[in-house]
Amino acid sequence: MIQQSRSTFVITDPTEIVRALVGLKDVRVLAYERRGPDTRLVIEQTLDEVRCPRCAGAARVKDRPVVTYIDLPVFGSPMRLTWRKHRMRCVDPACAMTTWVLRDHRIAAVSCLLTTRAAKWATEQVGTGRSVKEVAAELGCEWHTINDAVLTYGGALLAADKKRLTKTTAIGLDETNFVRLADQHTSYATTVCDVTNHQIIDILASRHFVDVAQWMADQGLDWRSRITYGALDMSATYAAVYSAMLPRAAQVVDPFHAVALANRALDAIRRRVQIEQLGHRGRRDDPLFQVRRLLTRAEESLTPEAAERLGVLLSLGDPTAEVAVAYRVKERLRDFYRESDPALAEALLADLRDKCLARSMPPEIRRLGRTIRTWFAKMCNFHLARLTNGPTESLNNLIKRIKRVGFGFRNFENYRIRALLYAGKPNWRVLGSIVVR
Repeated sequence: MIQQSRSTFVITDPTEIVRALVGLKDVRVLAYERRGPDTRLVIEQTLDEVRCPRCAGAARVKDRPVVTYIDLPVFGSPMRLTWRKHRMRCVDPACAMTTWVLRDHRIAAVSCLLTTRAAKWATEQVGTGRSVKEVAAELGCEWHTINDAVLTYGGALLAADKKRLTKTTAIGLDETNFVRLADQHTSYATTVCDVTNHQIIDILASRHFVDVAQWMADQGLDWRSRITYGALDMSATYAAVYSAMLPRAAQVVDPFHAVALANRALDAIRRRVQIEQLGHRGRRDDPLFQVRRLLTRAEESLTPEAAERLGVLLSLGDPTAEVAVAYRVKERLRDFYRESDPALAEALLADLRDKCLARSMPPEIRRLGRTIRTWFAKMCNFHLARLTNGPTESLNNLIKRIKRVGFGFRNFENYRIRALLYAGKPNWRVLGSIVVR
């Protein structure tokens, strides 16, 4: 019954109250209790004629088992929803169907201790970065209760949200350590990222060729045919996966890793020359120790004073000019990535490769030249799409945030679903229509 007083509507029908508070239909309220901070609502379903699912004959209620679920708080108080279920039995003694329990996924899913709406709410809360412990404290339940609901509904959401897979045309692969224990070897996982839309597609429990290639095979031919670019660092495993599973996709070496490799070669030469000249590692007053940070800076970002200081320190600590040559090589590699004309960029990289491979070059530079020769075509592909593996690297940082919130993970499925809900950008509107029976 609804009573109207001026512009205010007062609901006195218990069934309407249930619909307003807990969003359930076809139920009636049997009891309402409040003991201290806890509130309990007892409900049961309203039954029409029930038929046996095997023989379609008439059925009757055998008994009413009672199950209590955790629901969303009401007026700031924890809510417990007690559902008096109906265990039915077929009246035909010849029927093999003895008994069964009537279920309603709108109230709660099987093997879930939260109501459906509470489970979906908890999934979204954890998916936005809150810890399971924090959400469990708000609902007044145990950690495992929330985590089980997040795995159930989060997994169902990720499986139903197919758009995350279908809209990508360029992917990136990168590894990240899943767990590192003092008494065990480090376990690595592979992040598959949509580098165009900046979202994680999936996280694999391995970085081995067979496992990553099998995941791509499972996506189907239509998905693989849409991928036109594959970004990667200089990983031979991921390059082999692309070659085997996405032969028509252009592989793009990430500029950051290429320049970082040149910087490592530069620093290795600086440290070697330091020891050859002075017989010890760098100290505060040594020229090559003082110049170490200037060598990592871009040439165009140096002020006139910094550029002059760089030249003076190199002349003092680098009489053979090996460090200066390595610095020029690093800057020419940066020029390659800044070049806008693909043909000129390819010519620049080819010239740099040949100069690095010259016998007069330091061994560290010759090693860099061999790397450029191996990855030459994939480095040049950067100028076809201007794609990098940077989005994958940045999303790995979001994954690490989830690891910090959870204080580490040892169960990979917990890790995968939590990370995908947070960094995978799922369509949360789909969660409202998810049905878990």
